[in-house]
Amino acid sequence: MPEKEAKKNTGLIAGIIGGVVAVVAIVVVIVIIIANGGSKLSGKYNVYSMKEGDTEITAEMLKTFGMDDGYIEFKDGGKGTMKINGQTQDFTYDGNKITADGETKELKVDGDKVTLEPADGTSITFKK
Repeated sequence: MPEKEAKKNTGLIAGIIGGVVAVVAIVVVIVIIIANGGSKLSGKYNVYSMKEGDTEITAEMLKTFGMDDGYIEFKDGGKGTMKINGQTQDFTYDGNKITADGETKELKVDGDKVTLEPADGTSITFKK
């Protein structure tokens, strides 16, 4: 009988250890998601270029005109701040959609660059 009880206890212990390992794995995944802010956009991107029609203004040209201090920053909780032409504006975002002043626009994400196309047709690209 003692041998049967030892086998039962071994199976019970293995089951408990397996359960603990599963719980620890789930906690690690949750911590990784939280540490990354849950958003692939989070962080600050500096103005990289602007384009209107066929005319593109590069980062170097923006610097020459003193317009190189623009940025877009995606913060935790779906909020952010944008500075363009010396004016700062708060916004909210959800995935690739950004809402500022009641207007929602879609961001185009390409690696470390995001492009915003305001209503006036001028696109602004920011780079992380």
